[in-house]
Amino acid sequence: MMTATSPEIAGAPTIGGTEASHTLTWLGLNAEGYIAIAFVIFVGLLLYLRVPAMITAALDARATRVRSDLDDAKRLRTEAEALLATARGKAEAAGHDLEHILATARAEAATIVAGAHAATDAVIARRTAMAETKIAAAGRSAEAAVRAQAVDLATSAARRMIVAHDDPADAARLTAAAIGELDRRLH
Repeated sequence: MMTATSPEIAGAPTIGGTEASHTLTWLGLNAEGYIAIAFVIFVGLLLYLRVPAMITAALDARATRVRSDLDDAKRLRTEAEALLATARGKAEAAGHDLEHILATARAEAATIVAGAHAATDAVIARRTAMAETKIAAAGRSAEAAVRAQAVDLATSAARRMIVAHDDPADAARLTAAAIGELDRRLH
């Protein structure tokens, strides 16, 4: 029976109103004792097998590898910075070379253009002189042709007049006048 003052656990033996402890012991040790002994044996086994030394060696190897990787990274960074500086120097030199090449090309282009202008001006001057010479020659030729035609006309007019006048004195006077007129007109 249960009373309000003493709670009982069903199926638990009670001794004098208190519960009996369920602790197992074997060779005088309970579960906590065996756990402590197992722990000591486990730690002893770890020490015997030199597990801490293996862990330390593995950590040291890892630290050495990390240091080596860091040293490689520093070396690579230094090389990269040197390559970058070299590349920047080359780019700057290429920029200066490009400016020099452009300046030279502009100067050569200006020289070529000036030479072309001079050659064009010379050709124009030669052709102008040739045209003026041809024009002057054509003018002289036309003037000579006109004078020759005028002489022919004057001679033919004089001949007709002489034939029309049978008077020899009058013919001599007209001939002399025509020749004098021709001399004045031709010169």
